[in-house]
Amino acid sequence: MARKFDQFNKRRLKSSYFGVVMSISMVLFVLGFLAVLLYNADNISRSVKENFSLTVLIQPEANEMKVRQYQKMVAGLEGVRKTEFISKEEAAEVLKKELDEDFLQYLGTNPLTDAIDIWLEAEYLEMGYLENLKVRIADDMVVQEILIDEDLAEMVYSNLRRISIFLLSAALVLSLISFFLINNSIQLAIYSRRFIIKTMQLVGATRGFIRRPFLLTGSIHGLIGGIVASIFLALALLYLNTWIPDLNLQNQIKVLSIIPLILIILGVLISRFCTYFAVRKYLNLKTDQLYY
Repeated sequence: MARKFDQFNKRRLKSSYFGVVMSISMVLFVLGFLAVLLYNADNISRSVKENFSLTVLIQPEANEMKVRQYQKMVAGLEGVRKTEFISKEEAAEVLKKELDEDFLQYLGTNPLTDAIDIWLEAEYLEMGYLENLKVRIADDMVVQEILIDEDLAEMVYSNLRRISIFLLSAALVLSLISFFLINNSIQLAIYSRRFIIKTMQLVGATRGFIRRPFLLTGSIHGLIGGIVASIFLALALLYLNTWIPDLNLQNQIKVLSIIPLILIILGVLISRFCTYFAVRKYLNLKTDQLYY
């Protein structure tokens, strides 16, 4: 009977330790992932902003030489990253693919016009510059119309700022939550061994002697949790780099390789810290208080 009871306690202890390791690893994984996102917040913001473009529709009767000179002038303006000339034939082919049908056979003629797409540097995507740029590139001899989705530009600019603030706030809040989650998991694991702690104390063992094996176990749990979190993070970053190639995570190996090391150290330190105070709590309790 006693043997079965011991086996039951061992299984319960292993289960609680597994829960501690998984709690540590999941929390550290989320913290590590947020750290990567915060580090790349500027790259993400730049990528989104530099994919925004405005379009200049060309006058049908505009001279080809003047159009080329106009494009060269626009490309040299401050804040302009690149320009691309799109003929009406190219535009028609793109539209055919999007509509999945040949609309020209119904219309007889191509109603589209030549156009120049303009992409800006990320720092210049703000309404004041866009309005100023619109005035500077206006040319009655070449330009038929300038298409700028100002609402989209404003939304991109304002939402990216909100996202950056949200990520920073989430990282701070999650740091606090992670500490309490890990602490509660360790408290529950040590709770099952509270009578062993008190027995050792009653037979004369010092606090340091009692605390030492628990701190060692806590450090091992933190180490394993940090390693597991690092593996999950590496897999997540491989997927993220495939999903958002503009992040160029492969060029950040030196910086990103530091994060797993930080996660492992953080896991060990948090686990030791929480274990220390959990054991201290039961060392300070009286024997009759262990049953509550």
